[in-house]
Amino acid sequence: MAQKFTLTVQTRSETGKGAARKIRAAARVPGILYGKAVDPIPVSLDRREFLRTVTGHTVSNMVLDLTLDDDAAVKALIREIQLDPLSNDVVHIDFNRISLTEKMEFEIPLELVGLPIGVKDFGGVLANPRRAITVLCLANDVPDKITVDVSGLGLNEAFHVSDLEVQAVEVVTPGHLTIAAVSAPTTVAEPTEGEEAAEGEEGAEGEGAEGEDKKDEKEGGEE
Repeated sequence: MAQKFTLTVQTRSETGKGAARKIRAAARVPGILYGKAVDPIPVSLDRREFLRTVTGHTVSNMVLDLTLDDDAAVKALIREIQLDPLSNDVVHIDFNRISLTEKMEFEIPLELVGLPIGVKDFGGVLANPRRAITVLCLANDVPDKITVDVSGLGLNEAFHVSDLEVQAVEVVTPGHLTIAAVSAPTTVAEPTEGEEAAEGEEGAEGEGAEGEDKKDEKEGGEE
């Protein structure tokens, strides 16, 4: 199941570009907390704390406990992170309040494990065209990742979305789509001695014909 993360945010009364610059100058990040049937709340949070919390995780799937002005924590997801195009610094964050009793869609990364038989014993090539799937579940049931064991795949065999065995989530991604497949190795056939000889003869014949053509042109010119 997904890890739970905590962030402390503070409400702010001043908005606009000037206020946002002051917030960033104080090593904080401006943001807005959105929610159904409630007005958006302008907030700010410590930049270092935010980066320390989200680094190494799938940000869109992180269920956050936002402690708002030392009140009871609010469950939220990160809706959008705006970055400075030059420095790549975080300049603004949008949060969404969520309900723990309402199912939502999440994109979950896939992790392949195991060495396929078709690769190990027959020199096949493993392809991984799909690295994430979409699932429907409660916020508390969001998995960090879904592990796919491909060790049983032989040559020209594939593992599809419909082959996944997952609990507490409903897979939304179409089942016919391929997650991993093992294909036979591609080889380039080398010409045999007979083929090489035939090619040589064809080349000689071509040169001879070209020589005859040139001879005819010369004779025609002399006439």
